[in-house]
Amino acid sequence: MFEVITLENHARWNAVVRSMNGFDFYHLAEYHRLDTSGIPLLLHCSDGTAGFALPFILRPIDGTDCNDITSVYGYSGPLADTACPDGKSLAAFHKDMLRFFDENSVVSVFFRLHPLLPVQEKMLEGTGNTLDTGVTIAIDLKLPESEQKKQYSHSLKNTLNRLQNKKPEVTKAVTKAEIEAFADIYTETMTRVHASQIYFFDKTYFSRFLETLPSALYVAYYEDKMIGGSLFTDCNGIIQPHLSATRSDCLHLSPLKYVWDQIRLYGVEKKRNYMHLGGGLGGNRDTLFAFKAQFSHLHLLFKTWRYVHNREIYDQLVRDKYGYDLPASSFFPLYRL
Repeated sequence: MFEVITLENHARWNAVVRSMNGFDFYHLAEYHRLDTSGIPLLLHCSDGTAGFALPFILRPIDGTDCNDITSVYGYSGPLADTACPDGKSLAAFHKDMLRFFDENSVVSVFFRLHPLLPVQEKMLEGTGNTLDTGVTIAIDLKLPESEQKKQYSHSLKNTLNRLQNKKPEVTKAVTKAEIEAFADIYTETMTRVHASQIYFFDKTYFSRFLETLPSALYVAYYEDKMIGGSLFTDCNGIIQPHLSATRSDCLHLSPLKYVWDQIRLYGVEKKRNYMHLGGGLGGNRDTLFAFKAQFSHLHLLFKTWRYVHNREIYDQLVRDKYGYDLPASSFFPLYRL
């Protein structure tokens, strides 16, 4: 059985995803609806022994009749309805996938894989390359509370103690005014750190996200002023801060550390498995990574899948853009750099 599911049939999309052995909110139809860079699609393949799902964005390549494929922002990748699919089922999955690439003039494929779903690498063996791209941080919420807190860095513990003495209030944002106030702080934060335009969103994005995805917004108040917060997801045993922000004039308070600790406690109370914090920008061990590493010793490999389906056209696209003077970059696909 092979089917291509569009967002018009979002109920079927989500039913397939939820039938898989492991998944996260990144795989859901509602999250793909937020991506406007191309056409969101879900491939569903089954040979009667094992089933597979591959959600992605099909993007036209300007000036050509060809397309390429990418995953949504975050940690997506292929899914299987078993923890250990056999070789015969995987071969059938690859055959269906490659046939779709042929029929839709796909030149290249790029996926960010989910660090908590290691089966994804096995599912892609033999097609393209799976590369170690960085490291992400996660908190194992199944550990006893004392073991979780033991992994907090000394400086993080000191900050949390100081914040508790100041008695900031962390609450779940529910009103439109609160959501828009957080959106303003988020925009201020992205401007302050000179973030790429892909990290900026209008205010409707935050409301749509909260309305359509398994998520919540925790915000911190100090002296009756919202000073920061974090929009986080809660899906299939995994909670994850998705968008976080701090007012510029309140950076000295480090409210995000306190907010994330409260989100962790939420995960413990709800008996979730992991709080996935993600990694540094582009998989780098930068200041963002260092901030997250204060919370846990659990480091996970972040991998990307890169596959050139049509080498002739791929090389031509690169030559058309750069000639033979190629840039020294690991960016993929290179013609989109």
